[in-house]
Amino acid sequence: MKVKRSIRTFLFVVSTFSILVANVHAQSNSKGKDSRVVVGTLTGIDATGAKLDVLQSGEYLRKLQVNAKTLVQFVGLLSKGEQKPEVGMGVKATCEKDGSVKSIIFTPSVGEPAILGEERLKMTEQELFKATDKDASNSISYVEFSKYIYHSPKHFPDLFRKLDKDGDGVFDAAEFAAAPSKVSWWQLSRRAPDEWFIQADENMNSMLDLEEFSLICTSGNHVENHFERADRDKSGSLTQRETATYIRSVTHGKAKSKKQRKWDEQVKTQSSD
Repeated sequence: MKVKRSIRTFLFVVSTFSILVANVHAQSNSKGKDSRVVVGTLTGIDATGAKLDVLQSGEYLRKLQVNAKTLVQFVGLLSKGEQKPEVGMGVKATCEKDGSVKSIIFTPSVGEPAILGEERLKMTEQELFKATDKDASNSISYVEFSKYIYHSPKHFPDLFRKLDKDGDGVFDAAEFAAAPSKVSWWQLSRRAPDEWFIQADENMNSMLDLEEFSLICTSGNHVENHFERADRDKSGSLTQRETATYIRSVTHGKAKSKKQRKWDEQVKTQSSD
C-alpha cells in the first residue's frame, strides 16, 4: 500500500513539474517583458544602429543589441538601394537573455488593422485581390495584406517573406494566389460550418474530439487551447453548435469585450479633443 502511494505521489509530482516547465517555457518564448521573441515597434536606435529600443505589446520597452552574428532581414519593403532600420518600423526579433539579438526582421509600419467587411467571406481570390489593392498598383503590399486581410505582427513577417518569391516587397497576382489559403478566416469561409463539422466527425458520433477538431483548426501548437475555449460545457468534446460558434469567431472575428470597447471610446474621445 505504501509503495503504491509513493508511486502515485511521485507520478503526481513529475506530472505537475512537467506542466510547470511547459508553461514557463511557453510564457518565456511568447509573452512578457523577458520573452525571447520580441514583437513590437522600433522606438529608438543609436547612431551605430546596433542598439535598439523596441516597444513590445504596447507596454514593455525592450533594449536589444544587434551584433555581427545577427541575421537581419527587411520584409515587405520595396527593394531599392540600401535598407536601414527606421523608427516606427515593425520588429520581430529572437534574442538571448542579455538582449543580444540572434535574428531580427524589420517590416513597414502598418497602423491599426481595418479588416475587410463580411463581404470578404464570399469573395473569390481575384475579388479579394482587387478589394485589397487600395492603390491600384496591381500588386498587394505588406501593409495592404496586413491591414485588410491578416494582421499578425508575430506570424505574418515570416509568411510574407516565404511567399514573396522575387523579394520585391509586394505580392504580384501569382504570389498572392498562394496567400489566402494560409489565413484561417479564408480557409473556413470556403464551406458552411455544418459541412466542416460533418467532414471532421470521422467516427460519426455527432461530436468532435481534439483529433477531429484539428482537421478544422490548423493553428499548430495552439489547437488544444482553441479546443478548450470552444468546449463551452467542458465535456471534453465539441457539439455541432460549439463547432459552428468557433468557426464564426474565426470568420467574423471575436466580439470586443466591454473593457476593450470602453478603451476604444476613450482613445476616440482623446483623439477628437
